[in-house]
Amino acid sequence: EKVVDLWGGFAHRESKMPWEKDTMVPIFSSTKGVSAIALYMLASRGVLDFKEKVTTYWPEFGANGKEDVTVSDLINHGVGLAGISPPLTLEMLQREDSHKVARDHIAAAKMEWSRPGDRKGYMTTMLGFYESALVQLTDPSARTIGKYLHDEAFAPLGIADEVHIGLPESVPSSRVARLDGMSGLEPLWPTDSFPDGLMRKLLTEPNSYTGRSFRNPQLSSTPSVMDFDRREVQAVEMPASGGVASARAVATVYRAAERAINGDGESDNPLGFSREVLDGILSTPAKPGRLNGWVDEVLGIEVCMGAGMLRSPPPHLSSSERTTSDGGGRFMCAPGRNSLGTPGAGGSFGFCDPDAEVAFAYVTNRCGQHITDDPREFALRDKVYDAVRSIRNKEVESSSGAEEGPNLNLPNYLAKRFMDAHPELAPLP
Repeated sequence: EKVVDLWGGFAHRESKMPWEKDTMVPIFSSTKGVSAIALYMLASRGVLDFKEKVTTYWPEFGANGKEDVTVSDLINHGVGLAGISPPLTLEMLQREDSHKVARDHIAAAKMEWSRPGDRKGYMTTMLGFYESALVQLTDPSARTIGKYLHDEAFAPLGIADEVHIGLPESVPSSRVARLDGMSGLEPLWPTDSFPDGLMRKLLTEPNSYTGRSFRNPQLSSTPSVMDFDRREVQAVEMPASGGVASARAVATVYRAAERAINGDGESDNPLGFSREVLDGILSTPAKPGRLNGWVDEVLGIEVCMGAGMLRSPPPHLSSSERTTSDGGGRFMCAPGRNSLGTPGAGGSFGFCDPDAEVAFAYVTNRCGQHITDDPREFALRDKVYDAVRSIRNKEVESSSGAEEGPNLNLPNYLAKRFMDAHPELAPLP
């Protein structure tokens, strides 16, 4: 059930337009987790197998040495396809036959490294186009991922008017919050929020793998979060970065996954997830690259990714010790061992933690400078876990013979790091 639903502030800072209950906002990479749900649904229907080669469904994908890439390799960010060259363009995505044009273009791309799994490299925007191609080629109705999710997930969940991958013209601009982000040279200002060197590579080394990954598709001469404030960008389907949604809608999607994981698979499973598919996803942990370990080729920090989502860190990464000295922390999901989710640029985050029996989402239009664990979002998430801990302790106290609560794998290492850096958050009621 829905426990907390909060909104406030301004949807447009300059005009002081208030944020309303039905306000939506670009959610950047928080779109990735929502899009991954489409693949879980198709796998549950028996038309997609993560262990199969991509060419089983998409023969053209095998061009330029990609014939051995599996679906799992692809959605685990384990192939060097984040910065394909030449890049996709906005004009390609605006064509009437855009989905075929994009599919043919990305099928011809060459991997950055020789074997899938040699390295991990965050597919900033490209992941969604590959996922959408798989959806088009396995869905019996050949729908794009945005249309498939609208029909098969958003409508059944009652949120079809609150989340879009490809914003329709019918949605009035007054319902979409305007972004308030960095401009000019502000991204280059020293900060411990971004991974060391990320913004420098992004802005001054456009031909680096990192630079190219943020320029696919090429939305402007200098990539910026403000590109996603443009209505023509919001209108095209960019399933890894272009979603427009409310926090309520994102949390509702994750709630469906959490209930299917914790339930009997029938009584509270509106999206029809199969137990076999969910168990397969949860039992397969994130894996490091064979050559670069956990340090991501694009972001330059430790990243845990799998099944199209960020995953929880393995035990040796769950301590307060980091194996790299970079800024920006780590790029991982909430620490419950079965957590699934994705954060987005600016501060958004959506996830579910089946161990704690929670689904959570936070969105914002005031774009922060943390690549993950934005202090505004983290403060709320930390209080959610405090509440779960309190409820579980009370349940244990009411049970005869029990002395202590279950291990919830609560975010203690995150809490210490962020409360040290942001002591003003500690007394939040």
